[in-house]
Amino acid sequence: MKLFRVILHMLRGLWTLKRLSQRNDNRLTARKVQLWHRKAMHLFGLERILVGDVPKGPCLIVSNHLSWVDILMIGSLMNVRFLSKAEVASWPIVGKLARGAGTLFVHRGDRRSAELALEDIEAALKQGDQVVVFPEGTSTRGPMPIKFRSRLIEAARRAGVPVVPMALSYHGPGKALASYAGDDDFVSHMTRLSQAPFIRGRVAVGSAIEPTEPAAVIARDAQASVESMLELVVCEERDTEHASSTVDLATTTH
Repeated sequence: MKLFRVILHMLRGLWTLKRLSQRNDNRLTARKVQLWHRKAMHLFGLERILVGDVPKGPCLIVSNHLSWVDILMIGSLMNVRFLSKAEVASWPIVGKLARGAGTLFVHRGDRRSAELALEDIEAALKQGDQVVVFPEGTSTRGPMPIKFRSRLIEAARRAGVPVVPMALSYHGPGKALASYAGDDDFVSHMTRLSQAPFIRGRVAVGSAIEPTEPAAVIARDAQASVESMLELVVCEERDTEHASSTVDLATTTH
């Protein structure tokens, strides 16, 4: 039943975007897209907490990448545009939703496509948008990110806007089901997610990095910031698991 409601919400999203395209009101469209993300999270039974302040003004947001669920988490908090792999454009329903919401696309491993994406991101930033990129180039199972690539961060330098690090993590009994990596396919993963127990996403925002250094340096600094924010979460979970184990042991020895 939950999955049916999610699919219905996606179809309604397509209908809403079609109507909005006729009005040519970018601010209204952005607001409706944000509300759509919030509703989608509610239907999946997902919760989220925000640590830090949502950035103001145009900026390039760089985040670790665990799942397509990251889009819902970030998109429910702020009006942003995402850069996504080109394959997403062909996903059932989702591809049209992404295009209608202003998503930018790039063919991974294609240098020409990467350069075009860089130009698109620069243009979006110069017109005042906030753009989210996942500089790992792929989703992982975490908790720590793999190496951040610096190529797309050059767009922030060209546009003269700050780079904002963001760290995503998932918690609760269903957290393992949030991850979308490897050979998983979207439809199967969405079905499992609709049946998952409680999941809470944590979105942590780091300090903005001014675009005064080379892109490679900014990428290293951004990754270090993301890792430090995630390390806090990992340590908290280890402490909680240790405390729980201690309680269980004490219970079984009396």
